[in-house]
Amino acid sequence: MSAQVEVILGQNITLVYRALDLRAVDTRALKDLVGAGSNPVVMDTPEMIVAVYPPQQVIVQIGGQRISVTLQQPGEAIGGVPIWEFAAACDQLLRQSEMLAYDYNYDAVILSADGDVQVLFKGLFVRDQQALEAALGGSVHWVAPRVQFTRGRGLYSLVLEPGEEQRIKVHLNVHFESHDLPAVDQLESSFREEFDYLASTLPELVPGGV
Repeated sequence: MSAQVEVILGQNITLVYRALDLRAVDTRALKDLVGAGSNPVVMDTPEMIVAVYPPQQVIVQIGGQRISVTLQQPGEAIGGVPIWEFAAACDQLLRQSEMLAYDYNYDAVILSADGDVQVLFKGLFVRDQQALEAALGGSVHWVAPRVQFTRGRGLYSLVLEPGEEQRIKVHLNVHFESHDLPAVDQLESSFREEFDYLASTLPELVPGGV
């Protein structure tokens, strides 16, 4: 069976700054971030500003050193809601702040193997199950490998977790150190390409299983 994305559970773009001054954030501009008629709800506290955009199911959180833009609407593909436009607009609201990095986060469920994914994962990622169980003093039900690696300019963190039936739960974080956010069209292209990379890489990570 070829690996295929059954559902994308969550999409996120996070912007990291040296420091953020919440007093400098124009909350009125947040309400107009995606145009009139979206009826966003903005909650402003000394520690964090949260803006919720109900029609798009997007949440913007501004606090600490970060702006986090999260799409909570499950879907089958990237692009149903352009969260890169939200991220770019938020960055413009804080143009006086020094950016340090930006991250992409994807959570998805992948339709995967013929057979028990938990058994498949133990076979792939546990060299000696009996020795491991003896050391633990218990039975191993499943393992969830986490791999961190570099590729091009990005630092990647990939977590694979066996789900129910023939499914794998996947989380991918891609971290880019940068003092500037790419232009909106480049940000969109990059965000899509990194998810495509994830989907195309899974068959290589789980040989014979997907």
